[in-house]
Amino acid sequence: MPKNETITARPLTVSVISWFFMLWAIFSVILKVFLIINPEAYRQALELDQTLSTQSFLHVPFWFQLAHAFIGVPIIIVSSIFMLKGRLWALIVFLVWIYGVVLLTLAVSGLSISLYFKLFTAILITVFLTRSKHLAYFLN
Repeated sequence: MPKNETITARPLTVSVISWFFMLWAIFSVILKVFLIINPEAYRQALELDQTLSTQSFLHVPFWFQLAHAFIGVPIIIVSSIFMLKGRLWALIVFLVWIYGVVLLTLAVSGLSISLYFKLFTAILITVFLTRSKHLAYFLN
């Protein structure tokens, strides 16, 4: 091995965040499938959406929110897998998707507890994954 080539071990926080979001994505798709196959659950979700839309900045149709959630599952899983492999593009896709979720939450529910929680999580993840040690892992 040449002397100037360095091996950067995967930081623990990359592993924890990647695995957490992979498991969260799988669990969330199970809940969304239940929502679709259970008419009562779907009706309640629509009622909640209508209630939240009174506080929203922009009305986002419920079907779009559901489609966005289903599209997000493979995006989160694939980007998490490749973040474990140290791919910078996966980190970028992951962060863009997370902040996209924050913007959609702002549009759907306005200034809500859900928005604050997701924004706090997005900022925390950004801080952890963009520290110099972590960026070195993704840049190698």
